[in-house]
Amino acid sequence: MNGEAYTVSYDRANYRAPVKGDFDSFDILKRREEGIKDNILRYLGEYRLGVKFDEFFYRVETDSSTSEKYLAGKEPGPIRDIFRRAIRAKEEKGLPVRREVAECLGFQKLEKELLGGLDDKLFVWVSPPGSEEEGYGLYSFTFIGEAIKDPETGERKIRVIPYRNVATLEAHRRRVALFSNDCGRFEKDTDFLANPVIFSSNESIKTTDDILSVLGERERFNIEWFERLKQRVGGLMDEYVRLVKTGASDWELVRARNAIENYTISIKNEIIEGKVFSDEELSKKYIFAEFGKDTPPPVAGSCGSTLMELHNEHNRNWEYHLGDCVVCQAKFVDVGPCNICKNCEKEFDKEESMPWGPRGRIELGILASK
Repeated sequence: MNGEAYTVSYDRANYRAPVKGDFDSFDILKRREEGIKDNILRYLGEYRLGVKFDEFFYRVETDSSTSEKYLAGKEPGPIRDIFRRAIRAKEEKGLPVRREVAECLGFQKLEKELLGGLDDKLFVWVSPPGSEEEGYGLYSFTFIGEAIKDPETGERKIRVIPYRNVATLEAHRRRVALFSNDCGRFEKDTDFLANPVIFSSNESIKTTDDILSVLGERERFNIEWFERLKQRVGGLMDEYVRLVKTGASDWELVRARNAIENYTISIKNEIIEGKVFSDEELSKKYIFAEFGKDTPPPVAGSCGSTLMELHNEHNRNWEYHLGDCVVCQAKFVDVGPCNICKNCEKEFDKEESMPWGPRGRIELGILASK
């Protein structure tokens, strides 16, 4: 991550992305609006509040035309489509997509395993920070998940808890070894991103709380910060979404984002501690005018979660179809669920098996040649 870890142009691109299938366009756009707000809140939680825990959910949906099952978030449609857009957006800007490709390929593995049957499934998926040269900080996220039943609807869904922590790669290897015997070969950040550990519950590990206990976490799971922050910046987010919907310029969106970030920084202790230190209520107009003038302090994050599959091609057990590769732009080639062709998968595997370069990172050879 860098000083602009939250990229406003992505919001505009995602909001305007075509609505595929027979979904109701109005409903999809409303969900995208809520998705933007959720992303802002979670971005603020990670980068500006430094919270330890968060929570979100995946659910299983079925494509009405193909009967294909997939994991979805708040918005209908496969989550993997978000990974594809992230790869394409960074590739178009000439930015390295090493981690994004890793995340996307790895998500395929997670999705396939979970769709094979949710009963008693748990997983641990580590996202270590990238290199300093790429602008990453020192902390990691460990995503832990479990299949649960919604008490209101009876729907089976997947609960995911992003758990912020600080650990070396060696420490992560030791922790993952508590759940899997295959982590000895994990040497780089993408090795962990590529290989979420999925397992069935047992006598000692039945829930995400048990996973946290095994990991040695003593702090109680708590996400009360989320609703407190939502209450304080909800009106500001509404205005930001209005700007996205009306096609505002990057400058206008960045200024609005700056205002929300700087205001959040100013009330950080109130949100974290749950105490109100000032009775003064500032108007939206004042906050956007005064807090939007200055660029927030640079941030260094840990992840932006996409995975990679490190097995050889004969171990890749997802299906391919004809399509256009989002990495090399090849047309009408065999691509996997993330729309990455076999050649780019091989190139990625080859680059990731090499030692770290002098800058501490390796980019896809196909991008480096451009």
